[in-house]
Amino acid sequence: MKRWLSLAAVVVLCLALVIGAACGGEEGEEGVTELKMGVGEPLTGIYGAVVGIPAKHAFSLAADKIGEFTVGGEQYRWKLIFEDNGPSVAGGTSSTTKFIFEHNVDFMHQSGGSPALAAQPMCQEKGILLDAAGVSPEHFGPDKPLFLQTSATWAIHIPPFFDWLSKEHPEVKRVGYAVPSDETGYALADAIDVSAAYYGIEVVAPEFIPSGTVEYYPLATRIMSKNPDLLIGTTMMAEPMWELGYEGLCATWYWVASGAEKRGWDTVQGYLIFMPHALAGLWPEVDAIVVEFEDRYGVELGPSAFWALNVMYVLTDVLRQAGTVDDMDKIIETMETGSFDSLVGPISYGGEAINGVGHLGIWSSPIYEVVGEHEYRADVYTREETEALVNEVFK
Repeated sequence: MKRWLSLAAVVVLCLALVIGAACGGEEGEEGVTELKMGVGEPLTGIYGAVVGIPAKHAFSLAADKIGEFTVGGEQYRWKLIFEDNGPSVAGGTSSTTKFIFEHNVDFMHQSGGSPALAAQPMCQEKGILLDAAGVSPEHFGPDKPLFLQTSATWAIHIPPFFDWLSKEHPEVKRVGYAVPSDETGYALADAIDVSAAYYGIEVVAPEFIPSGTVEYYPLATRIMSKNPDLLIGTTMMAEPMWELGYEGLCATWYWVASGAEKRGWDTVQGYLIFMPHALAGLWPEVDAIVVEFEDRYGVELGPSAFWALNVMYVLTDVLRQAGTVDDMDKIIETMETGSFDSLVGPISYGGEAINGVGHLGIWSSPIYEVVGEHEYRADVYTREETEALVNEVFK
């Protein structure tokens, strides 16, 4: 009888541990519960070097700096689990499967449109909040309540850029762009097409760059033949166009200073940058973290790392304000109605005009111009101005 009771006690204890792990994290030392977040990033190849590895470091630094935090009177801290997501559908499926069935995560982040879209139905079925990066806004909707995007979103920041362009450079009448032939590129293209049309600017040279492209001259030649006033693309795309004699404006959604150094700061002077970047000293707290990040990891804090830092701060404040880590209905309700602390001031979720539900992080929208070596001039649209323009352009 005593032996049976002992076995029963062990079974009850094991069940309690399993249930505890499935509901709001695992109990750590000193009464602090670890909330497990699965983070899918591209960790190999060019995407890994430019996007995934810096973002991984940024998630880790943010979790360290946030440390212990209180939700509903209980103490928590983040435990991050990283997996390579490709970035591809297969990588998203594989990493999500590991996060759910091997690591039993409480929350998930997937960077890249294809991995995030692959993860979404699995996370919805398991009741896991999925934060994405690089997903086109129309993929969010009322039928996907646990799906959101805290990172800066192309469709949110492109309308303010075109509004600024129409005022500061009214000579721009024709635009060409070169974007990746993936979900990120399609999201960029859609937002450029809609915004350009709203402001009466013609898209004359839409180009999609196949994965693995290393030779940009054929693309540059096609774009040049259309004689655009503005090229939207990276410096890798602009360089062959300059060699072919292009003298128009250039703008990019993703600025990496090491690329400017490679091409020469005199060459890139005047380049326009939209999307929030850690440039121009707009946010003193960010400037301090840039120094700490680069000292700690020895790599540049590029856009993906900057956006990843903010994801952790915003999601932490969402939980604080919701007062729960496992009531997903309460968490989503809080996310949809609140305003949350970040390194760049308050961030809220919106974008209902695009997809009927919102769930897109609304940041302020800086537009930068390169004016010297590591020197930038910036005009900033507030969060309120940004959301108003998004609603106007996409209505």
